[in-house]
Amino acid sequence: MCVIPLRVRRPDSPDDRHIMAKHSAIYPVEEELQAVQRIVSHSERALKLVSDSLLEKEACAADDDNDVTDKHSGKCKLTFMRVGILAKGLLLRGDRNVQLILLAAKKPTASLLRTVAEQLPKQLATFSEDQYEVQVHPEEANIVIFSSKEPKMQVTISLTSPVMREDPVPNMEKG
Repeated sequence: MCVIPLRVRRPDSPDDRHIMAKHSAIYPVEEELQAVQRIVSHSERALKLVSDSLLEKEACAADDDNDVTDKHSGKCKLTFMRVGILAKGLLLRGDRNVQLILLAAKKPTASLLRTVAEQLPKQLATFSEDQYEVQVHPEEANIVIFSSKEPKMQVTISLTSPVMREDPVPNMEKG
């Protein structure tokens, strides 16, 4: 039986040093990572508070109308998710814009978008001392939150709903 010796790589080879140098050149510095984490966590927390507020208003309106039908149920339920480079953890040095998707249970409207955009600054101010600018872009169905602290970051929040999907192609009958 012939034994082939395994080649053990030295941990500090020139290739390793080259790769680590390239990695450190493209990987965000700690200050950028913290700024992204801060604006994303603040945005998510504010969106949760806005969603809770809208659900509370909806419940109060349903109680006032004495209408317990299902037609308004869940209309303002909002959830959010991280997408793009943020979701995959693929931030590079200099990436200043990250994206969130805001999912509405029902078909989203420009009115809902404006309502969320109006409430976001108030909700952000309840728990954060950081200053944020909120802009609404109804033509693009999104809201953009800008941080005022350096490094300046922005979160783009796109409003959509699962009901906006195109109808799936019906399956052909198997013959």
